[in-house]
Amino acid sequence: MLDVLAHFRRDISALDRRVIIALVYTAFGLACTYYLKNTEAVAGVLYDTPLKWFGDLITNTSNNNLAGLAWWVTLVTTVYVVGPFLIIRFGWKANVRDFGLLPRMEPGFWKLLAACTAVMLPLVYLMSLTGGFAAKYPFLRIYNGEPYIGRTLLIWELIYFIQFFGLEFFFRGFLVHSLKRSLGLYSIFIMTVPYCMIHFGKPPAETLAAIAAGIFLGWLSYRNGSIWLGMVLHCTVAFSMDILALYNKGLVF
Repeated sequence: MLDVLAHFRRDISALDRRVIIALVYTAFGLACTYYLKNTEAVAGVLYDTPLKWFGDLITNTSNNNLAGLAWWVTLVTTVYVVGPFLIIRFGWKANVRDFGLLPRMEPGFWKLLAACTAVMLPLVYLMSLTGGFAAKYPFLRIYNGEPYIGRTLLIWELIYFIQFFGLEFFFRGFLVHSLKRSLGLYSIFIMTVPYCMIHFGKPPAETLAAIAAGIFLGWLSYRNGSIWLGMVLHCTVAFSMDILALYNKGLVF
């Protein structure tokens, strides 16, 4: 038994610790996100505790589900941003800006953004005509008759955009730049696997598109050290998806 453990330690010690930490953290963080985003389960755990009020808050859907969505965004932001920041800054003693946050845009940023938007928006429109898309978006649900186009939707979109920063920083920033020292361009494809998997449960076309998007945006971050194109694209597409879904349901006006 001790010999086996000694072999295990010897094999692990020969590996790049940054890669090990990044991948193990990814597995742990995504597992936590998957289970803790279930507001009913969280409320059940908190039921007989002083935090019961919080469980009631995130599961109270009499008016809308904004509180539950805010819990989800808080959770993923903690996993996607806070955890990696602590690892990079205090574990690796590295500069967080070197993990996709360099204050520069990709060469030809605005032309590239325009081209990507011109490709994506027609595809989003076609997807918005499908039943699966309409059933999924927007995540915000209003139950008390309040118009969708108003303060609640604005608050949700602002919160939603924060989530996209975390998403881009985690996958295209933290993961790609943690792995690239040892794995080079393979880091892009490794990152794309969990990125695709977080789309499971969404419309199939969106899940499959995440593969191409993950590779392309991962490559841009790898080459330029910047996640900002992915951030802007994600926000543009997400807002368009929500508005088109509401329009097709007759809820815009």
